Amino acid sequence: MPDHSVITAEAMASAALNDPQFHVPARPRLRRGLSLHHTAEALVVEGTPKKQLLRGAAARELLPRMLPLLDGSRGHEDVAEALGIPAGTVFKALSLLWTCGLIEEAASPASAARAAAVPDALADFLSRIGDSTGANHAWEEALDRLARARVEVFGTGLLAEAARRHLAGSLVDTGTDGDSDGGSGLAPAPGTTLAVAAGLDPAASEELAAACAETGTPLIRLALTGRTAHLGPYVDLAFTPCLACRTAEDATDDRPPLPGDAELAAALFARDLFALLSRSTPSPLPSQWRTVDLADLSQQRRSAATRPGCPHCSAAPGDPVDPPLAARYEAAIAFPPREYADGKAHQAHYKPSNIALQNDEKTWPVAAAVPLPEPPLASLRSPSPALIDDRTAALLLAVTAGRRALLPGRVQRWTASGGNIGSVVAHLVVRDVPGLEPGVYGYVASEHRLARLAADPGAIPGEAPLTVVLTGDFTKVAKKYAAFALRIVLLDAGCATATLRSAAAALDLPIAIRTRWDDLAVAAALGIDPDLEPITTLVDLGGAP
Repeated sequence: MPDHSVITAEAMASAALNDPQFHVPARPRLRRGLSLHHTAEALVVEGTPKKQLLRGAAARELLPRMLPLLDGSRGHEDVAEALGIPAGTVFKALSLLWTCGLIEEAASPASAARAAAVPDALADFLSRIGDSTGANHAWEEALDRLARARVEVFGTGLLAEAARRHLAGSLVDTGTDGDSDGGSGLAPAPGTTLAVAAGLDPAASEELAAACAETGTPLIRLALTGRTAHLGPYVDLAFTPCLACRTAEDATDDRPPLPGDAELAAALFARDLFALLSRSTPSPLPSQWRTVDLADLSQQRRSAATRPGCPHCSAAPGDPVDPPLAARYEAAIAFPPREYADGKAHQAHYKPSNIALQNDEKTWPVAAAVPLPEPPLASLRSPSPALIDDRTAALLLAVTAGRRALLPGRVQRWTASGGNIGSVVAHLVVRDVPGLEPGVYGYVASEHRLARLAADPGAIPGEAPLTVVLTGDFTKVAKKYAAFALRIVLLDAGCATATLRSAAAALDLPIAIRTRWDDLAVAAALGIDPDLEPITTLVDLGGAP
């Protein structure tokens, strides 16, 4: 069986050539702080976010000669000339090295000059760990981001003082010359890029939030409630709810804080803020934030949606009410703005295990196989109405949930599919369709055939000659997208339903999309668990308009 954890140089070179989100360094250099060990079988790399093991003839023979040349002074052609090998081979090797986090882009002269005074420990950290996000082409870019930040800390007491100290140690300007004591007149100074409410009471926090909203300055909160540290939320009304909405569900903690809790909370906060400002390591900010129990360091990720009726960030009239469950889910899985997206996460699309999901599907191996005719695609351009028969059913299934072609390393589908995984599972309830026996069927897209699941179509009520039932393979999509999978399943269902409706209109077939059905009864008829394979669409075709 293939090893779906292995990424090849050929695969990554192809991705780097065709995917604009990839950037193989033009003047590559080894990242700082790495530990490389050559063995008889492989090159072992430690110091990157994950330990790397590079195997094969290239790792044993080519890399020992190539790595000393990667100092940022040479382009791909120069490296190829020095090694006496084709430039294409060099590009493949560099693509894999970049994917594994071993190399980065050479710094610009201006950035290199500013970086000369940075402590080696910080430089090594920014370089070797920068592959965590891929947001910076060179570690000096992270340093530049830190240099541009002016973080103004508002508050007094142990929590605010510790926050200033930890941030200043990471070369972040904390504006200590103009800090407010948290009493009155709270407002960010000109030039402040981020305001921190450190240990402010609710009234002072709201005052600062109002001033930040007026000046367009982002705000982040650091709070300690009992022994619970709140490392956020981050508030920017350009894309987040207001502070009141984001803290409306704060939990209470009656435990008395212990000595050292403020110092620990500030250190944890500084880590998350450092990650946000430098973009060198992943952070839940700005869309989410963490609450940490300082007794055992257990943590939760938090998110919040705008409360309908909120006077600060909602257009709905009335008093604020709790946001609906759907809005809370959307907030929990929402992508951050593009400027905060981690480009490295995009690389997951090319992991062999994720590519393999494109070919993973339900086949119902013990059900009787029922062949389908080739889909008559010309019917979609025919001016004459189509009849509901096996050929029409084959066409509708193909364009709604079928495969158009199988290309090298990729499945091409008729309908858009998130991650090209193909979450839509199509079923037919046949009542009166020439060429097909009445019953309930599942559609096997890879073989363009049906699997006969039941002989009696009566388990799913309806009078139309044909009913199409779409479900979503949540389990398959969750292997790649986790909690975000439900959104993809629902979006895929919308695309498939729109395609089915368009195809029916082109064929001049009567169509009715149901808005209500009995989930448990339909799930029982299909033999599925609706929690793992939700029913998304029921469409009746044929019969009276």
